[in-house]
Amino acid sequence: MYKVTVPIANSTVKRCNREKLLKEIKRFDGERVFLAVGRYETDAEKKAEMLKELADNCKFFKANGLEVGAWLWTFWVNDKKDFVNMRAINGSEIKEFLCPSDENFVKFAADYISDLAKCGVDIIYFDDDFRYGFLSDSPACLCDKHIALINDITGENATREEIYNHIISGEKNKWRDAYLKANGDAFADFAVQMRAAIDKIDPQIRIGVATCMSTWDIDGTDAYSLAKILAGNTKPLTRLIGAPYWAVDKSWGNYLQDVVELERMESVWTKKGDIEIMAEGDVWPRPRINCPASYLEGFDTAIRASGCTDGILKYGLDYYSDADYETGYAKFHEKNKPVYQKIDKMFGGKTNCGVRVYESMKKVADMVMPTKVNSKVSIEDLFFSKAARTLAFNSIPTVYEGEGVCGIVFDENARNLPLSALKNGLILDIAAAEILSERGVDVGIEKIGEAVRENVEEHFFDDNNYIQVHGATFYDIALKDGAEVLSDAETSKGTLPLSYRYENADGNRFLVLNLNTRFNNSAMLKHYERSRQIADNTPWLSGNKLPAYIYGNPALYMQCKENANSLSVGLWNFWPDAVLEPVVELHKEYSEIEFLNCTGKLSGNKAYLSEIAPYGFAGFEVK
Repeated sequence: MYKVTVPIANSTVKRCNREKLLKEIKRFDGERVFLAVGRYETDAEKKAEMLKELADNCKFFKANGLEVGAWLWTFWVNDKKDFVNMRAINGSEIKEFLCPSDENFVKFAADYISDLAKCGVDIIYFDDDFRYGFLSDSPACLCDKHIALINDITGENATREEIYNHIISGEKNKWRDAYLKANGDAFADFAVQMRAAIDKIDPQIRIGVATCMSTWDIDGTDAYSLAKILAGNTKPLTRLIGAPYWAVDKSWGNYLQDVVELERMESVWTKKGDIEIMAEGDVWPRPRINCPASYLEGFDTAIRASGCTDGILKYGLDYYSDADYETGYAKFHEKNKPVYQKIDKMFGGKTNCGVRVYESMKKVADMVMPTKVNSKVSIEDLFFSKAARTLAFNSIPTVYEGEGVCGIVFDENARNLPLSALKNGLILDIAAAEILSERGVDVGIEKIGEAVRENVEEHFFDDNNYIQVHGATFYDIALKDGAEVLSDAETSKGTLPLSYRYENADGNRFLVLNLNTRFNNSAMLKHYERSRQIADNTPWLSGNKLPAYIYGNPALYMQCKENANSLSVGLWNFWPDAVLEPVVELHKEYSEIEFLNCTGKLSGNKAYLSEIAPYGFAGFEVK
């Protein structure tokens, strides 16, 4: 059952009209409300007022059939007092966030959430500052206590600068391992003590945690492990990271389909079924003036179709205004209820199918910095899957488990790629090709020369078409005999191959893009010729066609799911233009079709659909 949880601000519940808020929550089919209590309050009078409001609000919402959670920042205090702040690895102090290695702060936090638990809540929920990364201009934490912990682990007496240099350069080393372990251990110890504090009040109260980007790797632990510790004897609970509001200003380069893909990726890492997972349906800073309801509904319907979570934390109400000030999110939710039901029926009980995106949860420990291809150091950006972005923008369906119709692996993900993945064919970027070559896999490259960053026209041979790209980074590479160049460009270094395919002596097949995807201009990855190149070469790579494919529409996001008898296809138009006369190519002929949110016809292996509006959704099932 897909559960909707709605967050609101504890301090403004009465001002916003509690009865009206309840009514709006019900419009979202909300079964649970999270009362955000904000930062830790060190002023005794203000804290007492907050607790009084929380107890009163909790009683009200529980009396009206809702489960209630208290939601607070993890390491953020209004007045830090004498607590120790986190410190970034480059030495800068992170003034707003406290370090879990500070025993005084940990005791303070344990006492604080114990007081929250006494207010009658069902859940204590830590916000997504349960992290060291993305708080400053570099990851954390290298405070004095963490440096001591790292030196205890290594048996050395390294300075902050020495540890910093080991973290961001070279191959796998004991200092980087110790840094990750010290970070992870401090978080685990904090989680253990929070659980112990709540168990003294009521062991049935759940403690959950919202994930952040760094939670999966840089922090030395992962959201699944933290959620298990915090849960105690209750069912673990976490909220994934990747929100609709990111797409408003393309935060970290993410389009709307990218945040869906991030959550699908994380759900595999989180071992869905063993833990309750919520999607991050955040439209910060709200209301629709800032983030459209179409973004939230597009995200929600895509998450529902994928089946990757147990529900959604749906931020549909403004924290500060009257309950009836912004009702648009609720109206669109109500409008889409029939669509939700049809999605459940059409996509439920089926298995995702498409290209297997190989993304390792843990990359930093084994990362080599720098390499020939990646001369710059970047730790935090590795969380964002450039492979998934490439496919999602180009209307190519993906999976994050199993073999898929073929595989795709970019950058550092190749370092620990299981070599069994080679047998099904792989799409590589130049960094992954470099790493696999170093691992002894023949990917068709004789040598990698210097980087070239120029404005070029990539010539695609199959269509005899030219795509202009400004400021792309590629490499002066020499290919082995047998490599078939698929596109090239005229450069200051002469004519260079920008994509090729190759079969080695072991029968492993590769489609290689001579592109630096970590820092590259995405224009070389996101266009119609690249889309068609991947789709056309999938059968050559593995003998399998894509389950479905559509050409010529930017950011037309596709998901595919199948069972023994049928294939379901979802299309989300995450672009300002309508999709006119969409034609979906299927991997084989079907005889029956049922449409969802559109009309059309089936002819052999092609489905002809009605127009898909900007930020609209259409789907169908074929048998």
